[in-house]
Amino acid sequence: MTQPSYSLTTSLDGMTPEQLHGFFVDWPNPPTPETFLRLLRGSYRVVLAVNDGQFVGFVQAVSDDVLTAYIPLLEVVLE
Repeated sequence: MTQPSYSLTTSLDGMTPEQLHGFFVDWPNPPTPETFLRLLRGSYRVVLAVNDGQFVGFVQAVSDDVLTAYIPLLEVVLE
C-alpha cells in the first residue's frame, strides 16, 4: 500500500470556502465553509495539510502572544 503524498502550509493566500469541505462531520451545528475560512484567518497560527490540491487536515492555535497558546481545533479528513 502506498502512502498518500501531502504537503504542509501555513499560508491561507488564495484559499476559498469551496476548498474547505469534508470537515466537522457529524457536528450538530457545523460552521459553513465561509465561517470556517474566517475562523482560520482569525487564528494566531494555522497549519494545513494538502493532498493533490485538496485540504485534508488542519490545526489551529490561539494565543495571547505573550505566554499562553492552545490548540482548540485539529482535524484530519479520513478517506
